[in-house]
Amino acid sequence: MYNIILMDLDNTILDFDAAEKESFRKIIELSGLNYTDALLQQYKKINKSLWNRLEQGHLPKDVVLNTRFSEFFELYGIQVDGSDIEKKYRFYLDNSSSLISNAEYTLTKLKMMGKRIYSASNGVYTTQIKRLSNAGIIDLFDGHFISDKIKYEKPSPYFFGYCLKNIYGALNSSIIMVGDNPTSDVQGAVNVGIDSCFYQHSKNVECTYANYIIHDISELLDIV
Repeated sequence: MYNIILMDLDNTILDFDAAEKESFRKIIELSGLNYTDALLQQYKKINKSLWNRLEQGHLPKDVVLNTRFSEFFELYGIQVDGSDIEKKYRFYLDNSSSLISNAEYTLTKLKMMGKRIYSASNGVYTTQIKRLSNAGIIDLFDGHFISDKIKYEKPSPYFFGYCLKNIYGALNSSIIMVGDNPTSDVQGAVNVGIDSCFYQHSKNVECTYANYIIHDISELLDIV
């Protein structure tokens, strides 16, 4: 049914939660604080708020990346250089390689079925490419559409328009967007008239308007 698959990366293929937790823990240790899950949840709250504003077009990505840690540490009376902490965090994140369960199996099967797979991510280009390489799965992709290079973020129709224009022979009816984020992945697909598959990575996040809903990434094989 679908010959071309636009695949979100973080928490769809790459286990971002695991990479984020480990990288954040190392940053906390450098600061002199004692790591707790409560600190991680506080950071996530700040980070999510900033990324939501970015997706709405209210903040540029460099502001998100370079202020999230300064805002976090300010809550605990610690003054830091946000951009410097971001560089350290990026180094740890770049060297992570954890995958979502069944991700490599699913990608391999899709390639065997003759499907064309393209990453479609709001991440930082160098980070995403290195993580895919570290995980040994980068050759399973036919190309990469990453906002850092495109200069537009999902769910912007300009992001998806760029993808469609740069995939040879792409027809809306032959493409499906797969991802774990209702606003950036599913709504982004809706905005440009392509089908979507919502991968419910988190039980706390629901989506009722995707064409398909799956709970294990391997279930995608029954759809395409």
